[in-house]
Amino acid sequence: MDFGMQTVKSRKLILSRILQLLLISGFTLSGLVSCDLLSNDDKKKDDKLHVKFINEAASTYTITTIQLQAMGKSGETPEPSGVWSDNILENGQTIAPGEHEFFNLKIPNLHWSEYRLGVDDGNGNEIMLHQQQNYQAQWQPSITHWGSDDRTAGVTVLYDQNAGLIYISGYSDFAGINE
Repeated sequence: MDFGMQTVKSRKLILSRILQLLLISGFTLSGLVSCDLLSNDDKKKDDKLHVKFINEAASTYTITTIQLQAMGKSGETPEPSGVWSDNILENGQTIAPGEHEFFNLKIPNLHWSEYRLGVDDGNGNEIMLHQQQNYQAQWQPSITHWGSDDRTAGVTVLYDQNAGLIYISGYSDFAGINE
């Protein structure tokens, strides 16, 4: 009879432990479902991209204007949303060859934006590359919010003697800040 009482006690103990486990799991699950896993600050951070923008040392022009246009979600057919932005370089700020600037952009996570440039022609005149007569962009330079909330973008701007145009000869865009 002692053996039968132990079996009943063991069953009650096991049922009690299972009930405790279910209650704890239920409270934990209801807590997770009822709360927002990302605070409003975290959601806002998802749209903020900290960028180090480099005018590569090989460039021969100082950048005076950077304009952005949102292109949608990465990996999908580009869908420009809205118009080109105003200059994101503020208060007469420029980026000489071999220099860089830091700024924050509002690009949602997993999205990208194209940019276009204006440069000083060496005589104090600003030339918007896309507005030059017969200009055909070889590249559509971009900044992507992918893999990190920090980004390093670089561009090389040169003069094409044959075409008589200032152009982007290459650009880079990668996750993280390259020190």
